[in-house]
Amino acid sequence: MDYNNDILIEYFNDVTEDTRYIRETVFVLEQGFTEEFDEIDKKSIHILIKINNKRAATARIFKSDSDNKWTVGRFAVLKEYRGKGLGSYLMQKVEEKIKEQGGMIAELSAQKQAEKFYSSLGYIPMGDIYYDQHAPHIHMEKKL
Repeated sequence: MDYNNDILIEYFNDVTEDTRYIRETVFVLEQGFTEEFDEIDKKSIHILIKINNKRAATARIFKSDSDNKWTVGRFAVLKEYRGKGLGSYLMQKVEEKIKEQGGMIAELSAQKQAEKFYSSLGYIPMGDIYYDQHAPHIHMEKKL
């Protein structure tokens, strides 16, 4: 897939119809999470990737309590786009946006099943495994 020609990246200050659809599909329908949308959505930058004008992936970022740290969350790629490098591409765009905002560290709460993916992008696991709803997670960080 040619990510330079077929792709559109959009940024929003709140959940949109497209980002809602992706998150509901991945987290609610596929994974069974129930508390998907929260007050953090209103203080986040939402990133949407479309391929050939079709919604494909999303994530949100928001400033953490620390001065130079940003939190990455709700990172989701629709099933039909997985395994094609889109997740890595999305994270590249997420990190670029964090740096653009003055952030120097990206942190995230990774589902244990996705830890290897985030590790491959330079994220380091920190602390113990904990549960968010029904799924094991681990805190990870990366210096940008």
